[in-house]
Amino acid sequence: MKKFLILLFFLLISLPQFSDGQLSKLNGIDIWWEEHGNKDNPPVLMIMGLNANSQRWPSELIDGLVQNDFYVLTYDNRDTGKSSWPTEESLVVAFIKLMPNFVHEFVVEGLFDQMFDIEGKFNMTEVPSEYNLNDMALDGLALLDHLEIEKAHIVGASLGGMIGQIIALDHEERAISFTGIMTTPGFDTTGLSGPSKVYIEAMKESFILTLQDKHQEAYEVVNLPLLGSKYDSKEYLLSILKLTEQHGNNSNSGHMTAVGASPNRMNRLNEISIPTLVIHGSEDPLIPLDHGIAIANEIRNSTIYIMEGVGHNFPKEEIPEIIIKLTDHFNQ
Repeated sequence: MKKFLILLFFLLISLPQFSDGQLSKLNGIDIWWEEHGNKDNPPVLMIMGLNANSQRWPSELIDGLVQNDFYVLTYDNRDTGKSSWPTEESLVVAFIKLMPNFVHEFVVEGLFDQMFDIEGKFNMTEVPSEYNLNDMALDGLALLDHLEIEKAHIVGASLGGMIGQIIALDHEERAISFTGIMTTPGFDTTGLSGPSKVYIEAMKESFILTLQDKHQEAYEVVNLPLLGSKYDSKEYLLSILKLTEQHGNNSNSGHMTAVGASPNRMNRLNEISIPTLVIHGSEDPLIPLDHGIAIANEIRNSTIYIMEGVGHNFPKEEIPEIIIKLTDHFNQ
């Protein structure tokens, strides 16, 4: 029995340690964050994407980085999860919600006519917003300050990759390396593709469901089309979406307006000199592959890993390879 208890003790202390997360006042707002692994290991700051909180990161990915001796930090961006939600439902939206369903459909059609240009790309000019991507980058850096971390490997997915670009460009001294996953230098970048027509229709349907306060359905409708054709990932994605919803999903998030209120980064990417890895799905319907290729082409000495048959998503089957790519990138 004594030998068994000793063995159990060492097994437990050798497993990755996960905190329950905590809320800290950072950059003037409340930011909810979690730490994973040993604080003495090289730090990795992981920044999640548009309208998604930290629970959108697959636990298998975090576990893999911890087991490869990295100290992983995840946090809820402002307007998501358990962090502060500065963007509230407007009186106009509240009024529209009281209208019949056909009015919802009419409003959404009009909104999308304004959101997209004639080429089918997001129209991101002159968008009013309470904050921008630079503010969101300072949120992440404030977490590093709070933990007295001078610099970290920066990993950003989608919107998080846009925030990561800002850190790499304007706060290079805080970044050991940069990894942009399924991201873009700007939705309005000349010569790059817009979202697929199928995905735009899914976005419209999600907007209508949101106006009807069917938030879980809206979240699934806008996320399920992000799956690629290679893997049967529906059930896995639904399990992650459930965790994300339970953690706090803000249907009024101002993330998209923050993107519109921020300058396009395409003409500055050649200023990035830190080691850079780009990861992108070949079938991404929201941020098509040419965005990832453009980033890799503009950043000196960057590398790119294309996930064939993958959309804007983390299929469970791809996670082992993503862990290998990340650890090799961090250790170079």
